[in-house]
Amino acid sequence: MRVKMPRIVLILGASALLLSAVPVSAQDNVREACMPDIVKYCSAELGTFNRENVRACLIKNIKKTSPACQKAAKARRDAERAKTRSN
Repeated sequence: MRVKMPRIVLILGASALLLSAVPVSAQDNVREACMPDIVKYCSAELGTFNRENVRACLIKNIKKTSPACQKAAKARRDAERAKTRSN
């Protein structure tokens, strides 16, 4: 159980950090699709509990992530851009 605890904490922290003002479905899709990649490539940033650090790390490593993560991240980016344009 000791080995799994840090991973659970990282996953819960990442889930909280990925929340922002974009539509919930886009947030959920990125969280689901990218969590394994975030844990793999950005575990140090997860430990900081800083959303911007995690996001920057994911963007930096996006070409290494799974196709599902890339697709979800693109959809979230597009949702953010559309929200910005409508404001």
